[in-house]
Amino acid sequence: MRATDRYAIAVAFSLILASFTLGPLTEDRSFLGSSWLLTLLICGVGLLCRRTRVGSTGALLVQLVVLGTFLGLVARQLAPVDGLNVLQRTALLFHTAGEHMQSQAAPMPPDNGVIFVFIASLGVITLLTDLLVITLHKPALGLAPPLTAFLVPAIGLGTDTGLRPFLLIAAGYLAILLAEGLNGYAGWTRGLSRDSLGGSVQEQAGVVVWRAVGWVAVPAVVLTLIAGSVLPTLSVGAWGFGEGSAGSGGPLRLTDPTLDLKRNLTLPTNRVVLTYRTNKPDGQYLRMASLPAFSDAGWQNAQTSIEEGDRLPQPVGLTEPTGKDRRTSIQIRDFGSEYLPLPFVPKSFDADGRWGYDPNSLVVISSERGQNRNRATEGLDYSVVSRDVDPDAETLDAIISGDPPDSNLTTAVPDNLPANISRLTERVTSEAGSPAAKAAAIQAYLRDPNNFTYSTDPRPGSGYQALENFLFRDKQGYCEQFAASMAIMARLVGIPSRVAVGFLPGSKKGDVWTVTGRDAHAWPELYFSGYGWVRYEPTPSSQTGNAPSWTVPVDTGPEPDPSAGAAQSDPTTQSRPTANPQQSSGPVQAPATPADTGFPWRRALGLGGGALLLVALLGTPAAIRIGRRRSRLAVGGTAHGGPLPDPGDRIEAGWSEVRDTVRDLGRPWPAGSPRTIATEVGRHYDRGAKDALAALALLVERERYAAHFADAEAAATVPGLVRTIRLELLADRTLPAKIAMTVLPRSVLRRR
Repeated sequence: MRATDRYAIAVAFSLILASFTLGPLTEDRSFLGSSWLLTLLICGVGLLCRRTRVGSTGALLVQLVVLGTFLGLVARQLAPVDGLNVLQRTALLFHTAGEHMQSQAAPMPPDNGVIFVFIASLGVITLLTDLLVITLHKPALGLAPPLTAFLVPAIGLGTDTGLRPFLLIAAGYLAILLAEGLNGYAGWTRGLSRDSLGGSVQEQAGVVVWRAVGWVAVPAVVLTLIAGSVLPTLSVGAWGFGEGSAGSGGPLRLTDPTLDLKRNLTLPTNRVVLTYRTNKPDGQYLRMASLPAFSDAGWQNAQTSIEEGDRLPQPVGLTEPTGKDRRTSIQIRDFGSEYLPLPFVPKSFDADGRWGYDPNSLVVISSERGQNRNRATEGLDYSVVSRDVDPDAETLDAIISGDPPDSNLTTAVPDNLPANISRLTERVTSEAGSPAAKAAAIQAYLRDPNNFTYSTDPRPGSGYQALENFLFRDKQGYCEQFAASMAIMARLVGIPSRVAVGFLPGSKKGDVWTVTGRDAHAWPELYFSGYGWVRYEPTPSSQTGNAPSWTVPVDTGPEPDPSAGAAQSDPTTQSRPTANPQQSSGPVQAPATPADTGFPWRRALGLGGGALLLVALLGTPAAIRIGRRRSRLAVGGTAHGGPLPDPGDRIEAGWSEVRDTVRDLGRPWPAGSPRTIATEVGRHYDRGAKDALAALALLVERERYAAHFADAEAAATVPGLVRTIRLELLADRTLPAKIAMTVLPRSVLRRR
């Protein structure tokens, strides 16, 4: 095995182990298989290229091509958006990954952009490690690139990563150092172990290397682990990664709750999130967060001041008489968040822990500064007093939209908003007069099952692209797409808007309401003078029941509910579709395929592919042997993955070719000095073979026993000597025997 082969195997092993260190950052481990394949491709291509005239420089160029091609294929699979080239798909995936990473705490929910970034990062790390260890001959620096894969979770998680990631990186680095040791002792014997000493020096040197691993490397790792557990460490929170440490004055960093919606809606098991009791017969939406900012990246949180306390101020803009106070007691089950689920509008609450509120949105969040802030609600029992906002439909239809205190955020429409969204909004609201009538028209358009279909598997994309996909292309999505679309369309007709995130009322049994993960929901809130922020419901009735009564035009009455038996003005139970609405009830005739023409194409292709595979397998030993001979006898020669560094290596390559030729003939390779071997091999051949063997043996002894062998002219005669020897050795062989030794070369099949 060549030196570069050992390094390539060690690098691949090291990076496969390093990939596991990124696992704690995400719940989706699907990136591992693709990253392993990419690592093996990069290392394998480098190994093969360095065995040819391409050398290390050419290997690097080929590896770059492999990396770019592989990532292009991955981008095409993860971002199947029509009309985008590879660079645009890659940019889209990096963009979505950046948004996801900034707004999600680890372990992050599944995201195609994050998967792509992890695969690309591990591919680049593999390439850099290969460059340092093999091309630049700096194996000691082979720790640096894989260490970056360890530092990302070590810093970003904000918690102790444990021993496992460290041990994985350490084991990979030890593999690289072990390869260096094995390559080092290979140079001590300089060809002796292959013939004259029968391998004893090789075995003894190997024992030295493995003992070094046992007596030096293993104790070093153990002592590092012991020291790491005893010495004091720095608190990650003190570095200020968005949340700050206890007592710091930095701003709280809020996560984006919309990114959890799909994960909750597609849970394999519908776990119970919370239960609640209320003093009114109907259920209620439980709001957690409010997203007032809109840009080409979509709906987002905005920086705001958080005030301490459990008694909340008067709701912004609410002056008209509305519903009475409601008392609710809530018990959180399997759910952790920094946001406190509350009915809108909350007046006061009683909950353990430190909580603050946003005066504009009345969103209540944890004001703890520790690492567990995003689990503040877990196991919490609390009570809340709230007021139901139940506008009168006729009054709402007669008033203006109003101007909230944060109108700079809640009325802003980006200049680069696609014009087709504006044109659609104008068309939908063209016959509506008042702001409330325009809002009702937008809601009715989105809820119409003839226009849109509810689905938890919309086309991938974010920001403007997601809106256009939903409104104009596939026209399917879940609550996030419906809420986001109505909110921006409302702004286009002059109504302040924002997107709320929380839970549907759930289902009632006895006096207890049960809310599950699949009740996670998003809806728009629109601002009207006198009522402040009012809830609308554009998501289809198959998921939410009838829309609120004040959102239905006063002259049309309640909207029909296409779901079976749902007749509430506010949903109290959830009706789920049992089949895909897009499926056709009739049979679909499949297009004709080659299999329908009568000829067994699949069988023929299968047999042909199997035959080609068999031929490839049978031809592999011959291909290896021929490639090895050409490499040894090439002008300039190659060894150890690149151009020969000195004439001595070229002489050893020629001597190795003679040895393998003798073995291919089925004869044993004699023991002893090179001259003794030459005499024994040439005993039964003509003077030409004997003279060539003697000349080559003399060169081998000269280069092995010389302190510094630099006779390039002598080394240049080696290819000619070897060809002469091979011709004489093969002269008495029949054609079938020559074919047999070519197809099944013993030097490859039984190589030590």
